[in-house]
Amino acid sequence: MRAKTIKLKISILYASILGVLLSLYITFLFIIPSAALKGNKLLYILIPIPITLLFGYFIGRVIVVRILRPIKEITDTANNITHEDLSLRVKAENVDEELRLLIEAFNGMVSRLGESFEYITDSSSYIAHELKTPIAIIRGESEFALKKERDKEEYKRVISVSLEETKRMLKIIEDLLLLTKMNYQPDVLKFERIDLTQFIRIIYEQAKILSSQKKITVNADIPEEAGMVSADELHLRRLFLNLIDNAIKFTPDNGSIGITLKYENQKAIVSIVDTGIGIEEENMPKLFEKFFRIEGKTKDNSPSSGLGLSIAQSIAELHGGEISVTSRAGQGSNFSVSIPLLN
Repeated sequence: MRAKTIKLKISILYASILGVLLSLYITFLFIIPSAALKGNKLLYILIPIPITLLFGYFIGRVIVVRILRPIKEITDTANNITHEDLSLRVKAENVDEELRLLIEAFNGMVSRLGESFEYITDSSSYIAHELKTPIAIIRGESEFALKKERDKEEYKRVISVSLEETKRMLKIIEDLLLLTKMNYQPDVLKFERIDLTQFIRIIYEQAKILSSQKKITVNADIPEEAGMVSADELHLRRLFLNLIDNAIKFTPDNGSIGITLKYENQKAIVSIVDTGIGIEEENMPKLFEKFFRIEGKTKDNSPSSGLGLSIAQSIAELHGGEISVTSRAGQGSNFSVSIPLLN
């Protein structure tokens, strides 16, 4: 408000000076006899000055208003943006190239802030929802055990249940921290040249160990030729083991899992196919959402955060790749990961 008052006073002062000069000009032009002006070259030089200043003042005002209008719009938009509403944007219409770049940068910044706030809000909601259940179970079991004296076996059961729920909470927290790091600190990945052929052979051996308890057969189709990719070995291993862990979880005992690797069109494509329960069509769009689970379809009660596929997708994207899925209920699933090859 103070800045606007000062600006108004300066404009009034400038207009007053121009008014005085214009009055002098009229006096010289119409009141003083033309004979008195003859031979006085200085007066002829000074007479056009008020008109020039007045004209320059109004032209300058028009130019300044035109230039400052987008700046004022950016200022007003910035003042109206709150954490509750980040949908406001500045229109980049009929502005100079420099201002257009400024407006686009401003709008881009607001969009990134909106995505960050949305992620934080969603994550807070997810965390509260996911941690509420195990905490409620631990509390309920503890209160039940303390109501009266129990035998040793009952106390062991309560401790076992509490420990299992604690593991579940820890997994949720660890996976959320990993997902947040990958989304907002992608430099945590350390890329190096990796021969994917040898890498997938190691994954295949590990998959056989992981699936042995359910007597699931694991087959592999891996070429002899080398295929070099730029990858973070630790996180790439986590990507494939997450997919294999899902395949094992949703494949009944004595089922089978196939791991195939092929190179085509400057890409490495790794497919993990299982003979499991498959995925209903209505669940396909939700597969990579955080905390999404297909409940009641498996007897596997191992701790799960519901973040495995979200983490796998983030890792694939950070490697310049993608994950595609084909599946039918009761007929198994096929998860394919494509990663660009190095030249």
